[in-house]
Amino acid sequence: MPQFALAFKSSIDKMVNDLAVSKDLKLVDMDDVTAVTDLLSSSKDALVWEFLTFDEAPKAPLYSFVFRVGARTTNDAANYNILSLVGDIKDIFTVGKSYDVMDYSGVVVGPKQGFMYVSDVRVEPQEYDKQSGIRTASVYGKAASG
Repeated sequence: MPQFALAFKSSIDKMVNDLAVSKDLKLVDMDDVTAVTDLLSSSKDALVWEFLTFDEAPKAPLYSFVFRVGARTTNDAANYNILSLVGDIKDIFTVGKSYDVMDYSGVVVGPKQGFMYVSDVRVEPQEYDKQSGIRTASVYGKAASG
């Protein structure tokens, strides 16, 4: 499971990073305290993501997962920019679609280790950090290794 969990996380990193690059935005892993502190003191827009759960369900090689992907915008009084970015996120993580799980954490992309299937995407309430808003979409699904 540890290698599959790493490949799973790196697959999400890759997909969200590709979106960030296409939008010329910084990507911030919300588990990185230093990066979050820098983000909150910045006036730049960014994409954010957070790995929440990855549990055997009922046991390996089957897993259930939840992660959040979102956007942080500044100078967005009508919230059009943030909602547009959340729409882009929902386009990437589409309900009913499956994605290959591969290890992108090294210099060379590893072989396919399994797949993930997105079963639900929920847009969460907007949160504020005093100068801007962060809105995330929670992505729910199942994964299988092998």
